[in-house]
Amino acid sequence: MEVAEVISRARSVLGKGIKYRLGKGGLKALTISPANDVNECDCSGYAAWCLGLSRMTDNPVYQKFNGGWINTDAIVYDANTPVGIFETLETPIPGCLIVYPGSSPKSVGHVGIVTETSGEGEVIKVIHCSSGNYKRTGDAIQETGPAVFKARENTIYAWYAGMD
Repeated sequence: MEVAEVISRARSVLGKGIKYRLGKGGLKALTISPANDVNECDCSGYAAWCLGLSRMTDNPVYQKFNGGWINTDAIVYDANTPVGIFETLETPIPGCLIVYPGSSPKSVGHVGIVTETSGEGEVIKVIHCSSGNYKRTGDAIQETGPAVFKARENTIYAWYAGMD
C-alpha cells in the first residue's frame, strides 16, 4: 500500500459518526469501515484498518507478545525489535504511525497516522480515533494537531514494512 492510499483510506471515514469503544473495530481489513457492526472502533483497530491489516494477526512477534493483538503496546514493542512489521523512525513522515504505549498495565496508549509534517520534520496533523474526539464532536475519528501525542515523552514514530 502507498502512503497516499493509507491517508486517503484514513480520511474516508471522517464524518461517519464512528463511536469510540476500546478493543473494537479493525478486524476486517478489506471492509469500507474500520468500525464493527454497531459502528464502534478504537485507535489501534483504526490504524490497523488504515494500513490494510486486521488487528488480529498470526505474526510471531504479536503472537508471542500478546496472543496476536495489534495494539499500542504491541506496536511499540514491535518497532523497538529487529523483527516484526514496524520499524522506528527518528523523523516523522506522512503515513507513519505516531504511538505511545500504556503507562501501566491498566492504562492504554494511543496511536494515530501522521498526515502532514513541516519541512523541518515536525508533525502538523494526525488522524486518529479517540474517546476525546468522540466526547468533543460525536465522531471518534478526527484529524487534529499532535498535542495529545507530544504530551508523552515515550511517543515514537513507526513505519509499516508493507508501505511503499
